[in-house]
Amino acid sequence: MLVSLGVLQSDAITFEPDLPEWKLLGIETFTMGTYTKIFLQFPPDQVFWNTSYQFFLYADPHERGYYPVWQSLDGEEFLPGSGIIFVTVVQSQSYMVEAQDDETTKQEVLDVLRNMFGAENVPEPIAFMYPRWSLEPWAYGSYSNWPVGTTLEMHQNLRANVDRLYFAGEATSSQYFGFLHGAWFEGQAAGNTIAGLIEGANHTAEVHYETLQGTTTEEEYNTMNGWQVSTFLTYGFV
Repeated sequence: MLVSLGVLQSDAITFEPDLPEWKLLGIETFTMGTYTKIFLQFPPDQVFWNTSYQFFLYADPHERGYYPVWQSLDGEEFLPGSGIIFVTVVQSQSYMVEAQDDETTKQEVLDVLRNMFGAENVPEPIAFMYPRWSLEPWAYGSYSNWPVGTTLEMHQNLRANVDRLYFAGEATSSQYFGFLHGAWFEGQAAGNTIAGLIEGANHTAEVHYETLQGTTTEEEYNTMNGWQVSTFLTYGFV
């Protein structure tokens, strides 16, 4: 099953029979984060920022995290001559902009740009858009996240199969959760397992934990718990 953690947590899918308690707990243990990029395109002949810079930072004097990180796509390494710039907001700011209409958000980001570059220098954009990941019924969020105190055992209960039902996606990756390549690796692994079963291979059910420990031991950093040991990410365990 290749769906986001947000979809699994939303009860959009009904399972018959019900998922076992250890699986439900694994799903509910984790959280979905929201990460919103807001794109504006200006007339290419009216670009007002220095396109030799990729990033611009804005520190609002009253509200933390208010349209803070801007990135230009009108650069040699991206889309020169495009007139595109975008701003990234996260968590509470993401939920705010995703709940309001485009026009309200557009006026807020234009006010910030005019504070940064001068009102007389910033024209009206010719295009404006942003996704609303937390409201999309096929996503309900942008990426999965591990709350403080989460262990590998808890995560393994999220990723483990239930009989013939296998789960994959960025959320089931213990090392690359939240990233596209995490979804790729997990989908590839689950697909290979299922293909092998179809061809008659024997496969032992993935480990899961009926009883959870409060910490992750050194020995649990292993492939059974989805931890593909690498040379560059060992968290001190070598």
